Amino acid sequence: MQGSCAITNKNSTYKISNQYNVSIYRDFWGIPYIKGKTDQDVAYGIGLVHAEDAYEDLVELMPLYRGKNAIYNGLDSIDTDYLVRLLKIHSKVKNIGKQQLSQNILSMAQAYADGVNMYANTHPDKVDLSIHPVTQDDVLAGSYIQHLFFAGLDRDLAQMTAQDETSIPTGSNAIAINSTKTDSNASYLLINSHQPLSGPVGWYELNIESESGWHGHGGNFPGSFLINVGFNKNIGWGATVNRPDVMDIFELTINPNNADQYLLDDKWESFEIEEDKLAFKLFGFLRWSTKQKFRYSKFGPVIEINGKYFALRHVNQSSFNEIEGWYEISKTRNVYEFEKQLAKRKIPSFNFVTMDSDRNIGYFYNGRIPNRNDALKARQIISSSSSKDIWDEKDLVNNLPKFINPSNGWIQSTNQNPFSVMGEHSLKEKSMKKNVHFEQRLTNRSYVANELLSINESIDLDKFIAIKFDNSYSKNSRQYKYLESIMEYDTNLKLEMQKWNGKTDFNNTNASLAMCFMAQEWISEMNSKPTPTYQAAKKECDSLFKEIQRNYTDPWSKINTISRGSRIYPIQGSVDTLRAVYGSPNSDTKSLNMSGGDGLFFIIAEEDSGKVIYGMHNYGSSRNESSVHYSDQTFLFSQEALRFIPTSL
Repeated sequence: MQGSCAITNKNSTYKISNQYNVSIYRDFWGIPYIKGKTDQDVAYGIGLVHAEDAYEDLVELMPLYRGKNAIYNGLDSIDTDYLVRLLKIHSKVKNIGKQQLSQNILSMAQAYADGVNMYANTHPDKVDLSIHPVTQDDVLAGSYIQHLFFAGLDRDLAQMTAQDETSIPTGSNAIAINSTKTDSNASYLLINSHQPLSGPVGWYELNIESESGWHGHGGNFPGSFLINVGFNKNIGWGATVNRPDVMDIFELTINPNNADQYLLDDKWESFEIEEDKLAFKLFGFLRWSTKQKFRYSKFGPVIEINGKYFALRHVNQSSFNEIEGWYEISKTRNVYEFEKQLAKRKIPSFNFVTMDSDRNIGYFYNGRIPNRNDALKARQIISSSSSKDIWDEKDLVNNLPKFINPSNGWIQSTNQNPFSVMGEHSLKEKSMKKNVHFEQRLTNRSYVANELLSINESIDLDKFIAIKFDNSYSKNSRQYKYLESIMEYDTNLKLEMQKWNGKTDFNNTNASLAMCFMAQEWISEMNSKPTPTYQAAKKECDSLFKEIQRNYTDPWSKINTISRGSRIYPIQGSVDTLRAVYGSPNSDTKSLNMSGGDGLFFIIAEEDSGKVIYGMHNYGSSRNESSVHYSDQTFLFSQEALRFIPTSL
């Protein structure tokens, strides 16, 4: 290790690269409506409002994006710095990203950074001056890194370790129905992507309008100058997380006589080795650095874990085009234009459900999936030394599942197998191909949505809203069948199951025990772990209820809550219900307090009388505790109320 000292230059005036013509209005709820002459003006405005409303969340991940996490957050954070350097993210920003992306997008990234820095210029007492100036490179690197994680990089990396780490899962819902299913010539769209309720990837609501024609209302995350889910004047789109296989992990065979060589086509091949220093901070003030080796193989960059060497090959390792892809879909005018833009495969993952003003609806399973010789095998770590397993990142699977204006009149995407988005109507389209493997999982939400939408009756707006807030479990779901399998071990559980109606509503006194068992199964499945035994699940449930000082027979309103600051409210729904509520035990609220799931949502109704849009945020438009908009939507959200959303001010 080598030691060095550094003094931070806390210059509080940062150069703004351009003059911007932007106006920002806020509605009653504090939602920013940003208008500019150009796209760059709007991006600048987004940077300003993000810094004003969500500064801490905006800069929290900036050290990670810069590969300097360990400098700001200590030695325990050096793993992410190693990964950022191993993947050569910063050199790729310069040598790939700035060559691939259009000048329009690059100047928007710069404008966004300028907006953040302008806030720092005018509010130096409210910012972390050591973080500024935020640069165009920061914005591009942050977008690239976030895209990698949304596409499942962290989940794939977990395969290589034996560490017992469990994350609390979330999910997403998007549902569209048209006149075939409605009671009139109407169409409805639900946009309901689930995220943590707060933090850097908690939804931020905004409205944007540029004279160039870029217009929209929806949600994004602090650090992004684009809209990820939402609607423009002509089309709405929801995104749900899917699991396309966009990365392979190869376990390499290492030469026993030379650890710098690996087997490739029956010959020993030398790693390309680079050396670099990673800096970190000790005791909060001592800055040190350590020299590290970074190995690269024909299979991809290499990580050594417990004496084993793994190569990573990601389909987006040389692509920054996802940034452009989100911008392009947000400017489409109908389902068919959306399909055309998505077919460019710039965005590496996500399902999309869309509805346009002509009342067309569509579902698209999207992924930058490479053609493989054996796609099922590639879902696991691949022990291979053959160059035939090294796929071409430009040779992509093109014929992905999609359904436009299906004859049944409805589509629902709830993180399930893509051929189950319309129940039996889509199952007949299911096919098995060796070059591509789709996820097979089915969620409780998928079962419930299919059952509710398959009923032979028309759906009006009130019924559509009721489906959005449904808090029940299907007896066909994986979780419910798990309950049935363990009832023989617990007479009390069996008696409670006989009395329980399968719902998680406020006054339900029979939901708690069953829900807790099902939650343990759900968490295990989402984290690719074995189904828990009855004994393990019961032990965990007893511990949770002891921590929150509750009984299994307490009404659900006492057990399930959402809170913001000093405000605490009961909430209906639970793990993997359509009204998705993912809670963590909280001794202060004496409840399972909601931390993720159903958050910002929109309901769009296209009817003969015109278009109406409703929505709600889980907390409010500001993340500043002193703001009136810090928690002004929380009670309404807990009560399943709707907020009218104007498309322009």
